[in-house]
Amino acid sequence: GYTTIVPADIEGVRQYLTIVGRGAISVEAATGRFLWGYNRIANRTANVSSPIVRGNMVFVTTSYRTGSALLRIARKGEAWNAEEVYFLGPRDFENHHGGVVLAGDHVYGGDGQNKGVPVCLEFETGNICWKPEAPGKGSAAVLYADGHLIFRYQDEGLIALIEAKPDEYHLKSTFKPLKGSGPAWAHPVIHESKLYLRHNN
Repeated sequence: GYTTIVPADIEGVRQYLTIVGRGAISVEAATGRFLWGYNRIANRTANVSSPIVRGNMVFVTTSYRTGSALLRIARKGEAWNAEEVYFLGPRDFENHHGGVVLAGDHVYGGDGQNKGVPVCLEFETGNICWKPEAPGKGSAAVLYADGHLIFRYQDEGLIALIEAKPDEYHLKSTFKPLKGSGPAWAHPVIHESKLYLRHNN
């Protein structure tokens, strides 16, 4: 598991969510007590992308022929349950690494193992709004800012600016920054209107 821990308040309990080698899990923040788990999206190689949480709904995704799922987290006394709302197989959507973002009512991210095909899907239903050809090669790290998505592709470091609109795919521009050695895996960061790109050392 390479997933960053996500803190969340669900059903009145502060908890930490992540994806480990066997699946998505949540533990109580105050005690570390295991609350719930979901194993269907786990793989034995690398579980990378962090969960997305909205209310008591949790979106999880991994690659290596796994897929994605939306979970509804429910509490009954001290017992917790992660109910599968929908499941998308690897042909529909699987995020290798680079992560996914929630903007409005839609999830955006790169689809495919070692690929970053731009995808927009509806958070609550899993319906795919668009899935065009990828403008770059390899997996893509995604960032959201001001109504736009910034995709950074691993093989050439290509940066793509895509509008975050579910009704249509619109690639606004691309550019290739200076490239270091190896894959461009470090996620882009925006701070005070500046875009920061890091490549290895």
